[in-house]
Amino acid sequence: MAKNKFAPNYTIGTGGLDVAGLRSKALAEPITFMHEFQELVDAGLRMQDIRSIRDMFNALSPVDVQVQFPIAGQNRAVMSSAFPLTSGILAIAGINDAYEAVPTIGQELVTEMNDNKRNTVVAGILSDNPSVDGVKEGDDFPEIGASEEKYEIRHKRNGRRLSITAEMIEENDVSGIVDRINALGEISGEMIEEQTIDRVCDHVGSATSPAEPYVLHLNGSGVALFQTDNDPLTRLSSSGNRYTTNSLVDTTDLENVRLRLASFTNPRGKRINIPASQCTILVPNALYSTALKIRGSELEPSVENELNAWGPRGAFQPKVLSSPKLDDISTSAWYYGNFKKQYRRKWKLNFEYMSLGNTTESYLVKRIAAQFRLAWDVEVGAVDYVYVIQSLAATTAP
Repeated sequence: MAKNKFAPNYTIGTGGLDVAGLRSKALAEPITFMHEFQELVDAGLRMQDIRSIRDMFNALSPVDVQVQFPIAGQNRAVMSSAFPLTSGILAIAGINDAYEAVPTIGQELVTEMNDNKRNTVVAGILSDNPSVDGVKEGDDFPEIGASEEKYEIRHKRNGRRLSITAEMIEENDVSGIVDRINALGEISGEMIEEQTIDRVCDHVGSATSPAEPYVLHLNGSGVALFQTDNDPLTRLSSSGNRYTTNSLVDTTDLENVRLRLASFTNPRGKRINIPASQCTILVPNALYSTALKIRGSELEPSVENELNAWGPRGAFQPKVLSSPKLDDISTSAWYYGNFKKQYRRKWKLNFEYMSLGNTTESYLVKRIAAQFRLAWDVEVGAVDYVYVIQSLAATTAP
């Protein structure tokens, strides 16, 4: 038999929230009320379920709740009106829903990391391995020397605010509030996706006239990631990691980048083994159907009974990813390699949410009944340059 559970004395139904029950519970046990309200939201309550935001404001604004806010690096107990707290809980749930609904591929192209430093340095060890094939009995074992390649990942702070005005409450404009909540979630999701794709392509850093923001900061300097030679990226082959005049048409073009990728070296100067099954073909929407046809064909087109090495039963099984946001950079440039090995997305500040109520100066001067802030600090950096190839239809950088 299941255990009995505590349940709030306010209800959700066709009539919306029982506002009288909300106020009664909040006045009697404000802390318990807030926990139970959070449980309701976790169970699916959203702002659009509120029948009257005006009644909710009138019921909860006079109720004070003790909460913990971070101030100067420490949590401090402060009193806050229950209305911005409850409406904020509803808002952040709606924001998360809208954020999750944004189609993204950025998370498939990076390795996530958290670091609260403004500039994160990732050291890659360059090994100086003595060219000794064996060690005779009684001889000293040779010592390995090492130097470092230092990769720097910077940061980029961003965020947006949402306000609920007294007029919106007085007019019971729930739909207007919901629209703003959805917009905030969608905007943040799209901004982070666009930033991630822009950095993965090194759109500005590897342009015809390279400039910041570079995705690759090597030994303290911004460097174009995609090059047609190996200066200064010495572990590339002499042809670099930008393959020109290689449009995505058939398996020949994939074979070109696969062979080029296999010519790059590790810190010991040895060729890197990057299995095709660990690689991704990244294409703009304009090339998506072409990439899917190449990967989906079991036999080599125009060749009788020859198995397609890149097809469903072939030896090479790369994933295909695409986004229309790549078309804003180029409709013909495409990419191949192990993206997660090369790129890291650093969160200096994960999504931070704050709310303010009608006891602030904003209510006095602008009649803003509640404000919500969503902030984040995220940047993408390359921690190597030998795992991804950019392939161009011609010779001009996107």
